Amino acid sequence: MRNTRWAVMVALAATVSLVAAGCSNSDTKATGVSTTVGDDGGGSAGTAAPGEHVKVDAPGVTDTEIRVGGVASVTNPLGGKFGDAFEGTKAYFDMINASGGIYGRKLVLAAERDDKTGGNKVEVEALLTQDQVFAVLPVATLLFTGADTLVAQGVPTFGWTINPQWQGSKEEPRSNLFGQAGSFLCFNCASPTLPWLAKRVDAHKIGVLAYTVAESADCADGVKASFDKYGAAADAEVVFMDKSLAFGTADLSVQVSKMKQAGVDLVTTCIDTNGVVTLAKEMKKQELDAVQFLPNAYDHEFLDEFGDLFEGSFVRTDFVQFEAKEHPKGLKTYLDQIEEAGLEPSENSLVGWLNADLFVTGLREAGPRFSRQKVIDGINKLRDYDADGIIGGVDWTKLHTSVAKPGESCQFLSQIRDSKFDPVLSKPGKPFVCAVDKGGKLTTRYES
Repeated sequence: MRNTRWAVMVALAATVSLVAAGCSNSDTKATGVSTTVGDDGGGSAGTAAPGEHVKVDAPGVTDTEIRVGGVASVTNPLGGKFGDAFEGTKAYFDMINASGGIYGRKLVLAAERDDKTGGNKVEVEALLTQDQVFAVLPVATLLFTGADTLVAQGVPTFGWTINPQWQGSKEEPRSNLFGQAGSFLCFNCASPTLPWLAKRVDAHKIGVLAYTVAESADCADGVKASFDKYGAAADAEVVFMDKSLAFGTADLSVQVSKMKQAGVDLVTTCIDTNGVVTLAKEMKKQELDAVQFLPNAYDHEFLDEFGDLFEGSFVRTDFVQFEAKEHPKGLKTYLDQIEEAGLEPSENSLVGWLNADLFVTGLREAGPRFSRQKVIDGINKLRDYDADGIIGGVDWTKLHTSVAKPGESCQFLSQIRDSKFDPVLSKPGKPFVCAVDKGGKLTTRYES
């Protein structure tokens, strides 16, 4: 349920925006470590070395540097670590620069702008007009109101896909906006993941909670649609759904009581971490014996504080979590570089790293006579980009406007055990578990 996870963040962003308004008037497999590029600048495999230097006339490009800039909601009312994305990008650039850079130039994160949650459009415009960057990365923001500007100007942009503006359509594919694991979002679309999980844990009665904000409510509708479509195969159905919650609600006693009466044994939500803590405390108080599916909880500080409330709950990510028993090459490199920089690994830091990896992959696909459009075109030919195993393969010919494989959803799932993320559903060498609808039956596939 990738979209459930992002819907939580978007719902919070929409709520925050309302509060702010009231208060202030060729099939190419790319892993990210390719050492060959297209010598014609068009992205085809060639022999030009990443150190080859030719004159490039493009914004943010000098004889010695390729300058980019990013924007994050560093100042935010949720306490989110959005600014960690800058650290991940810089760690990746430091690694590339230590090896000589690319095309005779160093990669420079020249601007780290804080949109303070409500000022995204202004800060994005400043990146282009004041900082004059070649590309925009990372973007880790609650709101992405500057997206239209970046699309209109054709700027390669890389960020955390939690905002609906990342997604394109057939009429407007938004092919220059690249999320960390694809750009397609559909909050109310059906997915086999939750019905598959219900079957896996022998749960049959599902409870769903959401805020009144449209994106959160759409997220709840997506859960309902998932069980309407795939629930029969899991012998599970949604028996309780409440989309009337106000953001910041501190009393869920009525909802928990009704779920207990309905026999709910699996709970999923479209609310923030404060909300799920309130829910978990009330479930414990009323002795509601149900597993939680947590759409936004891969946070080690959160688990250190509240892990005892979520024993047995499941946490989903698009990337291989740090607790995986076997680290793919890309994740090992990330963890080593973050440690070398004296930093703690985090989801947002990894997002910044992935953004930088895809950007560099695009530069290498574009060749030494690169341009903004050549970088965009190079990435959009990739059909199996996986950042050296950190994420499942992304087909960039599709993942601006649609899912890659209808009726299938792949993810990394861990279960909270003893206040730790336990990768119980992974297999050696195949960390991603895929829920697959096969002729009306839910099956399992594992992939690297």
